[in-house]
Amino acid sequence: MRTLTRRGLDGKTVLLAEDEDIVVDVIREVVGPFVASLDIALDGPDALAMIMRRDYDIILLDIKMPRMNGISLFNYVRDLKPRLLERIIIITGDAESDHVRTFIKNSGCPHLAKPFKIKDLFDAMAALG
Repeated sequence: MRTLTRRGLDGKTVLLAEDEDIVVDVIREVVGPFVASLDIALDGPDALAMIMRRDYDIILLDIKMPRMNGISLFNYVRDLKPRLLERIIIITGDAESDHVRTFIKNSGCPHLAKPFKIKDLFDAMAALG
């Protein structure tokens, strides 16, 4: 797996905005060793604070989070740091609802529906490179 995952990720800074422990643990374990840094925000306000302090190379954005959902966070990024929009990958377990599906389509961001394959995650991250 190492040769697959290194492609284009060395030196990248990544923010994972995700509240599900299992997703956080898996991404920390499989992505962490291949990037320069992996910061984790368990809710929208924490993610926004991190984004305001740093321009990440890749932002993995969950839609359903406590205190501020991913759609609201996306809108803040659009208004405050629009250059980061092209660095967002949306991850969600709710890709079937009309509201979320419409948001994903209009965002222009790549997305992964949970559960997703690790290979698909790495491919999406490498494509942002």
